[in-house]
Amino acid sequence: MTIRDLQRHAVDGLQRHALLMSLASPRAQAHILTEYLWSAEGAETAALHRTTSAVTPAWVDKLAANQLADEQRHAELLRERLTALGAPTDREPPGLMKAKLWWVERATAPYMNAFAAGPVVVLLAIAAQLEGTGVRMFGRHLAVLEQHREADPTTTTLRQILSDEKRHAKSCAAAVERLVADSERTLLDELR
Repeated sequence: MTIRDLQRHAVDGLQRHALLMSLASPRAQAHILTEYLWSAEGAETAALHRTTSAVTPAWVDKLAANQLADEQRHAELLRERLTALGAPTDREPPGLMKAKLWWVERATAPYMNAFAAGPVVVLLAIAAQLEGTGVRMFGRHLAVLEQHREADPTTTTLRQILSDEKRHAKSCAAAVERLVADSERTLLDELR
């Protein structure tokens, strides 16, 4: 087991326990859903909005447009659930989220013009990673809900979102693979 695997296992266990504890508190549930809302409206959307350029293939533009529409639908589903829980839906994301986005942009900046297909490779690679994180996060939460609150409206909401997130993670990763030339594979491995 690598350190990364160990870290994921530890984080997964801690977060599952926290999610289980949150089931007894609508306020705690609302806090978690608000963070999901920030994610739907934040990082993934920012990366996908920037994929379009004069040289971007039309199929990438279509992929980004479809995923952006899904993210908007996810945000609406989360807002509806937050409203049902009596929680505000207009809270600003915390500074930590902005700092994470800044770090991602800074870490990937050297790669933005490194691929023949252009910056779209980096932006889709970022989106694929964020979507993959979303799959793990929503999957963990949904597993707790399905075990303890299968009929809860939040369970239904997260099922819908998770289905899309899985598709998004796969399609972004496949798009990156399609755009990267064989001679650029080592560079792509560095980026990841």
